[in-house]
Amino acid sequence: MKTFIFCLLLAAVYGENPSSEDFFSIIDLDGDGALQQDELQADFNKKDINGNGYISLSEHISSYASSVPLVHNMGIFIYMDKLDGNEDGVVDQSVPLSVMKMMDSNGDGDISSEEFERNILQIWNGVAKESKSVLNP
Repeated sequence: MKTFIFCLLLAAVYGENPSSEDFFSIIDLDGDGALQQDELQADFNKKDINGNGYISLSEHISSYASSVPLVHNMGIFIYMDKLDGNEDGVVDQSVPLSVMKMMDSNGDGDISSEEFERNILQIWNGVAKESKSVLNP
């Protein structure tokens, strides 16, 4: 039953939320068709509401509250908390750099839309795994 609910939640997430292209264009602040480290950092800073250099769970949830179901929101947070290497209940500023390293396949300092599309699946798979862990602790 929990697996069925999880599948329904994932279908809702992918059916109601912006596509990866929309997500890419939101982060691509200068509209040049590539993501740079400063744009990833700006996205992090926007979510760090109190400006302490960390994104707490409450800051994360408030950043996505209207667009992402809670279980998926929790999965994103857990995935990012693990990505920063600390698993300490907050996401630190190393995450934008980790994302850059994961997605910048050719190492040129830019994440093209093609690299983003090619590599986002790795992140979504990690998030799906963490979302499932929320439902099946």
